[in-house]
Amino acid sequence: MSGRQQAAAAKPGEAGEPIFALDIGTRVVVGVVVDRVADTWRIRAAAVEEHAQRSMFDGQIHDIPAVAAVVGRIKEKLEKKLKLGLREVAVAAAGRALRTQRARAGQRVPPGQGVSREAVLALELEAVQEALRLLARRDAAWHEYHCVGYSVVGYWLDGAAIGNLIGQRGATMEVEVVATFLPRVVVDSLYAVIEQAGLVVRSLTLEPIAAAVLVINPAMRQLNLALVDIGAGTADIALARDGALVAYGMVPVAGDEVTECLCRELLLDYHEGERVKRQLRHGGEITFRDVVGQVWRRPAAELIALIEPVVGQIARQVTELILELNGRPPQAVICIGGGSLTPGLAEQLAAGLDLTPQRVAVRGLEAVPQVAGTIKGIEAAQAVTPVGIAVAAQGNYVLDFAQVLVNRRPVRLLKGGQATVADALLAAGIGLRELYGRVGRGLTVEVNGELRVVKGSWGRPAAVSVNGRPATLETPVGYGDAIEIGTPEHGTAARATVGDVLPPLAPKTITFEGRRVTLRPAITMNGMAVEADTPLIDNAKICYEDYATVESVLRYLGRPLGPEERVTVNGQTVDHLWPVAEGDEIAVVAGGSLGQKREANGLGAKGPPGASTAAVPAIRVTFNGQALTVFPSGSGRLILTDVLRYAEVPTVPPPGKTSLVVEINGAKANFTDPINDGDVIFVGWE
Repeated sequence: MSGRQQAAAAKPGEAGEPIFALDIGTRVVVGVVVDRVADTWRIRAAAVEEHAQRSMFDGQIHDIPAVAAVVGRIKEKLEKKLKLGLREVAVAAAGRALRTQRARAGQRVPPGQGVSREAVLALELEAVQEALRLLARRDAAWHEYHCVGYSVVGYWLDGAAIGNLIGQRGATMEVEVVATFLPRVVVDSLYAVIEQAGLVVRSLTLEPIAAAVLVINPAMRQLNLALVDIGAGTADIALARDGALVAYGMVPVAGDEVTECLCRELLLDYHEGERVKRQLRHGGEITFRDVVGQVWRRPAAELIALIEPVVGQIARQVTELILELNGRPPQAVICIGGGSLTPGLAEQLAAGLDLTPQRVAVRGLEAVPQVAGTIKGIEAAQAVTPVGIAVAAQGNYVLDFAQVLVNRRPVRLLKGGQATVADALLAAGIGLRELYGRVGRGLTVEVNGELRVVKGSWGRPAAVSVNGRPATLETPVGYGDAIEIGTPEHGTAARATVGDVLPPLAPKTITFEGRRVTLRPAITMNGMAVEADTPLIDNAKICYEDYATVESVLRYLGRPLGPEERVTVNGQTVDHLWPVAEGDEIAVVAGGSLGQKREANGLGAKGPPGASTAAVPAIRVTFNGQALTVFPSGSGRLILTDVLRYAEVPTVPPPGKTSLVVEINGAKANFTDPINDGDVIFVGWE
């Protein structure tokens, strides 16, 4: 049976089932076994042991074997008391390890497709990975982080906020997340201690969460309260308001700073300094021996005055962080932990937050009615966190643990609730680029002055399987599951022919002055004559002529109009924009210019079907040394392409010449550049 199945078979908190919890502190390790009877948590056994040496600093384990030995002895003591074996244990990581980071990520939405659930999840993971990069740059001392969860702040579609991206259609989508991280060294060292002590981690939470769950019960969370857990190495902070626990923080100063002050000023070793510190709150005179063997007797009040500056520094850092997290002073502060018993600390916290002294209180297990029993060997204020760890283990406050294999590599997951394939990939450091195939490169061309894009094919994501069965990013994973990530298939580059970017073109047969003529469309690519089946070149300039108007037909036939000539189509006088259809009979006849006959025919400004709604005057240019009169084609805006309707340019370069040169008034030009009256144009080969 897997660890997850075992947990499901025997749920924590059921009557008679013990929960073993460990509070591994900087100075002392507390083990407690509790069970639940109705609505009361009963302490069945407890064991306390101080570290023989300073194997932990500021909540971080520095000597794994030494700490594991302490944990092992506590385990043996509890087993002897209870006459049962202990295998699984609930633990907590110090709040000093918690980091949060906001980050944003965006992607293009596949055209014509609704946003899928998989795409949204992939986008969120990309934002989490960006958060990891930002966090690493912000805190270079921690080179490796472990994501323990994230929440979505908001989604955006085409720049507008939206509640849910799934099923939406648009051009771009974005997401912002708040990701939470622990440094891997903190998690790994904690698990190493537990494993060396012959135990298995049942659940993991954060120390400030565990304490807050027990002390600030749901009925109190409508109030704006701050919980401050002051231990030896750190002061952890939790904030409640509006019915929830809303923020957590830590300052790396606590009781050890007071001990070190006493050691420094009185010339004491660490253990003697700890003993003196614990006696201060009892008053009277305190006797101690310094490191050279001299015995001293001092009033407690004198020593309290000695540590007052250090206590003030601790209070100042704690109050500053509370104000930063909360935005204003809370209504009250609840202090727990051995460091909270330091004389003068509660009063200085009250002063720093502009609260009355009665609004800052030190609380212990005696103030938690749902807990029965005590823990001998420590103060009541120190007993809150270990019992809170046990209570949190049966709620939604723990981080589920699972060791899985990702491509045969062991990965440890920390996740509140059900872990998924996506969580495993994130923990393994597998980025989205390794999961999704790239889109194939597209082709961009210009067709008669307008851009056309031929897209490459979409890539296929890597195949995902769990224990040999097909899976998705949302597939749940548990202890020992084997996840395999295949290789993504990249999209292929776009391939197309010239004809793919052109409208339908077909030859048409007309009769010109009694002679049947077949008009075959002309196509050039980068100035070279091509066929419709010619492969398309990226960034090419395509020009085509389908001889759809009278002027293009006359140009094709090399039949310019004289000043006193006009054109008829099927016997009707027309202008130069008149459309030409299959089977039309076209003739050039004497009697007035084309423009004059338009007016005489009553065409006026309207012109033939599809022509511009206003008459546009022609302009005169010089093309390759020859004077030309040019009429606009449709919109009234003259471009170089209009001139080419009146003049022939060889599409095949002459022998020895390879480069097509296009110039307007001596400057390099494009076929879509505007033309003005009097321009001098050159188009030819060099």
